Amino acid sequence: MKKVFLAGIASMALLAGCQSPPPVEEEPVVINPTAQKVIYSGMLPCADCSGIRTTLTLYRDQFDAPTRFMLREEYLQGSTVGLTAVERGDWTQDSLVKNDRQMDLYTINPETPDARRLYLRDAVNAVEQLDKNGEVIESNLNYRLLRK
Repeated sequence: MKKVFLAGIASMALLAGCQSPPPVEEEPVVINPTAQKVIYSGMLPCADCSGIRTTLTLYRDQFDAPTRFMLREEYLQGSTVGLTAVERGDWTQDSLVKNDRQMDLYTINPETPDARRLYLRDAVNAVEQLDKNGEVIESNLNYRLLRK
């Protein structure tokens, strides 16, 4: 009788040891309901590929101030994606007067001169990529991203 009782206790102890620990509750992800994001996308020219499918996502805080960006570039080889690059960082917004019009200038990676890129919002639903000096790229090719 003692052997059966000890075997039963040993079996329960063994099964209790196999139980997984209770799940650890993680902190809920707090999403700011008043934060905003704006997405621009389009196909930009590429010197050694078919084109660069580009998506620029700009995030703003609840006070409408620039916070972070995400730039996704898919380098196309024919109709397939050969390489995808994703970049994240900070961005700023400045005003620029050009041809007697006030426009917004978006600078991504403003603190890193080598990685900095400039976009001019010259329409309600579009931005145009500028060269490193902040000038419009003189070309017949499309450097415009449209707002989604």
